[in-house]
Amino acid sequence: MSIGHKFGAGFLLVSMFSLCMGFYYSDFFGIGTVNQLGSIWMSGAFVFAIYMSPFIFIYGILISWLITRKVQPVDSEKIGLYIALHGLGGLPFAVLSLSSQSSAAFLFTAGLGAFLAILFALIELGLSYITKKGRIGWLVLSVPFIVYLTVYIIGQVQSVPPPIDEVGDVDPGYSAREAVAFVTQQHGQEENGGFPEKTNKVVEWELFGEHLTRETVIENVPGEKETYYVTLVEKNLDRQEVYKTTYLTKENEMMLHNRVNE
Repeated sequence: MSIGHKFGAGFLLVSMFSLCMGFYYSDFFGIGTVNQLGSIWMSGAFVFAIYMSPFIFIYGILISWLITRKVQPVDSEKIGLYIALHGLGGLPFAVLSLSSQSSAAFLFTAGLGAFLAILFALIELGLSYITKKGRIGWLVLSVPFIVYLTVYIIGQVQSVPPPIDEVGDVDPGYSAREAVAFVTQQHGQEENGGFPEKTNKVVEWELFGEHLTRETVIENVPGEKETYYVTLVEKNLDRQEVYKTTYLTKENEMMLHNRVNE
């Protein structure tokens, strides 16, 4: 095992583990949804990488170099011993939890240190194996850069604000969607035989044997921001009659504007 393999293994371990932890704790860093790849806050991964790097590149590589001087993993038995010694070498990672004065935290950090050290040894062995075939094996070190770049691009794409629709439904502020919901809530929504909470939707129902449809229409008030005309349209299909009631509404306010029977 060369020192180059050890530094390569350290780089891969820090990069990939910190990225995974940044994804898992993305809500802790103020991003929100954990299960979406685009929600990974890159700064979260960098924070984990900063804390991990001294442990891996100073202490970890030093311990691994000392183990390599005593045990060369040339056969299956020595490979097992080599990995196990790395696990023991990672246990002192528990000193980071001494300030918490918690036995559970001490055991957890000790186990985490052993896990990282074993993972380091496995990555080093794998890197050593594939580089025996030629220099092309070192291309594996480009994997973290590709992953980080992919995550960054996805995050940038998801951060693009949604387009404004034809009725000016855009947040923040009093949106067209909120205006429609506010007015229809005052008159009963479709599940109660009322008007639909969404525009461009027609609801059919019966009342005293007559067939009716109801629809909600919204338009901006010219020259007024966040102010809308919301019209509740009811059609009697049997009588061929149309009833329109229009309200003028702004945030949490509405007033009757017009009533028309056709």
